[in-house]
Amino acid sequence: MELFIIGNGFDIGHDLPTNYWDFRTYLKNIYPDFLHTFEERYYISSIMSDVKEDNLLWSDLEGNLAKIDEDVIIEESTNIDMGLEGGDIGIEDTLFVFFSNQYKYIEQLAGYLKQWVKTIKIRDVQKKSSLITDDSMYITFNYTGVLEKTYGISQSKIIHIHGSIRQKDIDPVLGHGDQERIKRISEKIEKAEYLFDEKRLSIYRVIKNYYQKTFKDVKDYSRNLYRIDFKDVEGISVVGHSLASIDGKYFNLIDQMSERNLIWKIYYYHAGEKERLKNNLIDAGVEKERIELIPSLKFYDL
Repeated sequence: MELFIIGNGFDIGHDLPTNYWDFRTYLKNIYPDFLHTFEERYYISSIMSDVKEDNLLWSDLEGNLAKIDEDVIIEESTNIDMGLEGGDIGIEDTLFVFFSNQYKYIEQLAGYLKQWVKTIKIRDVQKKSSLITDDSMYITFNYTGVLEKTYGISQSKIIHIHGSIRQKDIDPVLGHGDQERIKRISEKIEKAEYLFDEKRLSIYRVIKNYYQKTFKDVKDYSRNLYRIDFKDVEGISVVGHSLASIDGKYFNLIDQMSERNLIWKIYYYHAGEKERLKNNLIDAGVEKERIELIPSLKFYDL
């Protein structure tokens, strides 16, 4: 049995408009004020100046969710007059409300993402690969139902690792994987406690709360992987996934659960991305000797 790991490139390979730029166009048309503030606050605009529109990845977006300008926030917050009668007493609660309002965009973004995914029509999508059959298992990072609708794959064979539009009460999962930021702000908290600096302590705690709330913890979403009987898995194929570090822990866990002895086949679209994909998987803990790079034309064979 083959285990397929499916990313957004799979949907794009089926001619669906599902890259970040397509989502951005939707926001620009429906929620332009939100888009402007969101991209400004999370430095998405700086990514767009360095990357071509079509090459802007969802992983680029998520990677920036932890890149709030922490030093500016700390400096502004220490100098701001909250107008509290007791001086700095109660500043943590006041800052929490202020900070929550300023950085509420992640929750809104997830809701808008769900709205957008529902507008993507897959009824007329045609099969493009003979390799996708009901004999395999699938871990998909996509919210669409191409596997189910187009290929007729049984739901029991599919793990939507971050949910799907079929789950009406669950919003898509967006978040960063930057544990280092959480560690650094925790160290600042310890120092402020030692110095009895109540104002900075309050600010640091609020920032840490933000980092923790927007952290995408693999442990929360990987429990479904235990549905897979790995003793039956003969190989792992990656289609349309950037293998970016934000999801690296998933790949490490999958490799661990398969006893680190399976070949990983990566289907690539551009020859220029081969080295990056291979290195990303090596960084996730897979030995280079077990990595094969295959042109995506050999996957899209119909």
